[in-house]
Amino acid sequence: MGLIKFLPWLILIAIALMYIPRMMAQKEKARMKEELESMRRKLNEREQGRPQESAGEMVKCPCCGIFFPKNEGAVKNGRLYCSRDCARRG
Repeated sequence: MGLIKFLPWLILIAIALMYIPRMMAQKEKARMKEELESMRRKLNEREQGRPQESAGEMVKCPCCGIFFPKNEGAVKNGRLYCSRDCARRG
């Protein structure tokens, strides 16, 4: 007799234990989605405020011989190098 009185409560507890983690996971997923959208909006705003840079002309590094965008080079003694390290060596 006593078990029959507790059976509905046990079923209710079992359902709650299955439902609560799903609900929490959905809330976490929604929060992360909102945070991702916020980060995307901030990135778009930052990109719109910055002038668009194209890769531009490619030049060859006199030290190591690789090609790199001209606007990303390091200048030393009037020569354009791919990096500060090459500029120090060259």
